[in-house]
Amino acid sequence: MTITQGAQANLNGKVFEDMLVPIFKANGFEVFYESEFKKKFPDGKVDFDRYILKNASYVTIYNESGKTEFVIVAGTRRVRVETKYQASAGSVDEKYPYMLLNGIYQYPESEVIFVVDGGGYKAGAREWLQQHIDDNWLDYKAMGKKIQLMKIADFVNWFNHEFSA
Repeated sequence: MTITQGAQANLNGKVFEDMLVPIFKANGFEVFYESEFKKKFPDGKVDFDRYILKNASYVTIYNESGKTEFVIVAGTRRVRVETKYQASAGSVDEKYPYMLLNGIYQYPESEVIFVVDGGGYKAGAREWLQQHIDDNWLDYKAMGKKIQLMKIADFVNWFNHEFSA
């Protein structure tokens, strides 16, 4: 059976996301799909204070519904995590400006992490994203946003440091 390039890219992205779930659980986080969480806890009241929402919804810059991979909830702290994996040439890196604009203007969380890895993005694409984050593009810090760009190993180290069990 031959798999299309798009299907392979989707599979790679899913595997990339799934690599993070055991790290979350090892640090004492419950992991829920957002839709499952809303059904199970319709009033949002839970008897635990550390959990992860997968497929977390938001309203995009186009006023459409969108989803990112995770929202980390630890007490009152909420961190939006969007992952992009690109192992070979493709169009994922063309989404970086859109992703950053949503991070600045649309995500309700003030803390945002982009986990971008795979090495297949266009030369300069990841650097463009890092430079715009470093340069405080559109003065996002004045809006109370904290945005970081990481590779998966950096994210794992950051997460374990910030939320160790």
